[in-house]
Amino acid sequence: MSSASTPLDPGKIRGLQRVTTEAGFFEICALDHLSDFAELLSPDPSSVTFEDVVTAKDQLVASLSASCSAFLLDARYGLHTVASGSLPGTVGLMSTIEDEDYKLPDGPRRTRYREGWSLKQIKLVGADVAKLLWFYRPDLDAATAEHQRCVVRGLVEECARLSLPLVVEPIWYPVAGEDPASEAWRQARVRGILTSAFDANALGVNMLKVEFPGYVGTSAGEEAAAGACRELDAGVDVPWVILSAGVGYEDFRTQVEIAGRAGASGYLAGRSIWRDAVSNHDPAERAAAIELARGRLDELNKVTRAYGRPFHPAASLPEVIEAMPDGWFSSWHPAT
Repeated sequence: MSSASTPLDPGKIRGLQRVTTEAGFFEICALDHLSDFAELLSPDPSSVTFEDVVTAKDQLVASLSASCSAFLLDARYGLHTVASGSLPGTVGLMSTIEDEDYKLPDGPRRTRYREGWSLKQIKLVGADVAKLLWFYRPDLDAATAEHQRCVVRGLVEECARLSLPLVVEPIWYPVAGEDPASEAWRQARVRGILTSAFDANALGVNMLKVEFPGYVGTSAGEEAAAGACRELDAGVDVPWVILSAGVGYEDFRTQVEIAGRAGASGYLAGRSIWRDAVSNHDPAERAAAIELARGRLDELNKVTRAYGRPFHPAASLPEVIEAMPDGWFSSWHPAT
């Protein structure tokens, strides 16, 4: 993977710089969760108010920001942290475009955008990068798969017009009649994760947030996963990071190391880090759990810096001068 694949677009370069560390790593906490976040806040999610969710996310952002290069936040509950000042100006911001809070079908899934929310609004609110959760099972239904590819093509084009980097998160999901615990499905999932990453990369995205392509806990499983991560890295030319998918923290730490050794540039993770900080309802226990989450982030950062591959989107000065000659701004537009 080479940063040379990133178009020479000052806006996108700046956006990607804002969500990485100075050393070039993505150390990002995901807090874009919706209904599953409310379920952690109370045994009875129906009792959780809008204010409860906003307040909890605001507290987490304020408490964890010193250990993050950026946060991934949703418009409904998360972007309030910008206006409240809990998200420091020195910490980057990613925002989601999709609506995750709806009932999913048993069969092929199609991405739906959040109503009343757009890439233009993401840019205007000050976000550095837009993120799409991308359901993708091209083996199930050709029409749905093409629809999903068209979704990404359209976002790539609009993000180019807005000079806004786009990160895509492909999700390989089970459907009715499949057993996710079976060895056959697990192996199909690994291949599917790789295929999804390759397809998204070919559509022109700027970054990938991927499921870990394998399973940890045994030496054989970890060796196979390492091979799959190397194959993933060889097949894409944009930076990629690992998502946590809610696995236990220790397993996720192992996944970050395996992925980093193969070429990943960091992580973009949520529940594996802060689940206990949300589900603890006693104030003292919650405060202790938040400190634990902070420690987990610090440890993941050490792992990332020790084993990951830094990503630097900027170009060399001779390349910049050639692409941006005297008066370049008078005719420049990101999409041209």
